[in-house]
Amino acid sequence: MNLRPIVPPSHIPKMSELPTHPEDPTLTEKAAVKSRILRYNADILSGKVSANRWIYASARRFENDLQREDIYFDWDEAWKISKHYESLSLIGEWTGQKFQLHDWQLYAVCNMVCWKITEDKRKRFKLCLLQVARGNGKTTLLAGLALYDLMNGVGKRVHILANNQDQAEILLDTAKTMVSRLPDGHDIEKQYSQVIREEADCTMNALPALERSLDGLNPSMWVADEAAEFKGRFLTKLLTTGAKRKESTGVIISTPGSNPENIYYEIVKQAESVLTGEITDDTVFALLYGLDANDSIEDESQWVKGNPGLPYGQPDMTSLRRAWNTMKQSPMGRAEFSRYHCSRFDENTGGWLDMAYWETMNDKTIDWDSLKGRIAYAGLDLSKSGDMTAFVLAIPLDDGRVALKGRYWFPKEGLAQRELDYRMPVRTWATEGKLELSAGREIDYEQIRVAINEARRHYDLRIVAYDAWGSKYLAETLMNDGVPLQTYRMSISTFGPGCALWQNMWMGKKLVFGDDPIMRRACAEAVAKQDLNGNIRPAKSREHSIIDPLVAGIIAVHSWGGKSASIYELEADLINGTTKQNN
Repeated sequence: MNLRPIVPPSHIPKMSELPTHPEDPTLTEKAAVKSRILRYNADILSGKVSANRWIYASARRFENDLQREDIYFDWDEAWKISKHYESLSLIGEWTGQKFQLHDWQLYAVCNMVCWKITEDKRKRFKLCLLQVARGNGKTTLLAGLALYDLMNGVGKRVHILANNQDQAEILLDTAKTMVSRLPDGHDIEKQYSQVIREEADCTMNALPALERSLDGLNPSMWVADEAAEFKGRFLTKLLTTGAKRKESTGVIISTPGSNPENIYYEIVKQAESVLTGEITDDTVFALLYGLDANDSIEDESQWVKGNPGLPYGQPDMTSLRRAWNTMKQSPMGRAEFSRYHCSRFDENTGGWLDMAYWETMNDKTIDWDSLKGRIAYAGLDLSKSGDMTAFVLAIPLDDGRVALKGRYWFPKEGLAQRELDYRMPVRTWATEGKLELSAGREIDYEQIRVAINEARRHYDLRIVAYDAWGSKYLAETLMNDGVPLQTYRMSISTFGPGCALWQNMWMGKKLVFGDDPIMRRACAEAVAKQDLNGNIRPAKSREHSIIDPLVAGIIAVHSWGGKSASIYELEADLINGTTKQNN
């Protein structure tokens, strides 16, 4: 690969040092834009701009790419973009003011569209990802970029997508307001549901994030707003919608998500792999602002990593401090501050169990075959109508830890809608063998019977504890099979100590999980409900969420009871519905 010589940061002129060109002011303006972009990149690399590892990696990639001869950065187009934004006016709190791009904004939008392929002059990037905290003006920024695409060229199709129609129209309405304030002489027309340039055959509209909305699209640019909240995996289809055009740019803007099984999370991970050099993909660009994993959200000096607009008062520090003082009072509030205001992924959507502990207990290489023949205890949480059924084994290890192995069942009927409601890739999990589908609307208990008897053959199964309100028929069948079945009363007097034991094991990192995204999801989504005596029990954080694997896991661990527990005492307590917690 041929390389151009790179300009050292010390040779980048400051704004005050730029030469002036009275005979052609545009030359001065172009030099100023170039200097701002190069200076911002150099300040990231030098540490003058506080940045996380991914922004640093993006800056390093930018610096290296400037040396390549197969691609180039179109500095003339960067100037055109800057002039375009200056022709627009801001809305809301800054309404009427000229849109002067902050350095980070200029850097972001110019990176998205100014990199070209030397051979054919086409845009380099097909997918651009901008992850940044709320309050940094990303929606307004992208409204301006969408207008830039609409206003330059013919036959343009610009689509704004969001989780619902109303949200998508926020960005579209922002663009409409900007258009209404443009000086006379433009050819843009606002209509009720779109913005058009009729003579040039160009259209911009808003669409809900539904798979059917993508049929027949051929966008020159699409913008997915708050994509981390999109239901389902239709973004996969969205990534291929521009294949019929010579140039098509997709831009995803979002705060981080909370679901590691979401397609957005996969796209972020792909972008991170590009930035680290693990994979080579010249069509993907990413600016992932946010706190590093080891940064404390209590450290105000780190907040700028997720809020590049903070030095410009967008957002302002006083508002952030007030938000932190309110939200830090609860685990849920801290998790939301981390996600929305620090732009850091946080799956603690429930707030009971700190998911930072999961990775230290997650052993995807665990050899389950080597554990066969060991003593095991099981918890069974039977499904209600259309719900999940979970069967979890607790296998005590020699070092005092307990390995958890789960099997899960979900009704097959209505699965597509259930995936959207629960925001879970159920069919993917089923294909990967992490979950089993049951024909019809309810779980076939014969599948559960077979699984439990299989566990008996592989392990020294001492107890299978199940909710006393479960299926009487299944219980009778299992007892006839010789399964050591025990009822487990879900009253707070029984389940509360079980939850306390689970929490203690969790905090002590004494639980071991294999490759189990379903249990992970259940742990992340559970909230803790507390009675007047301080007893806790997990509950769903929202209507369409799963905690069944967690409940089954708690029952299994509680049936084991602790290192010093006597199996005979436990069995007697379970029969009486008053299982003790042994220390």
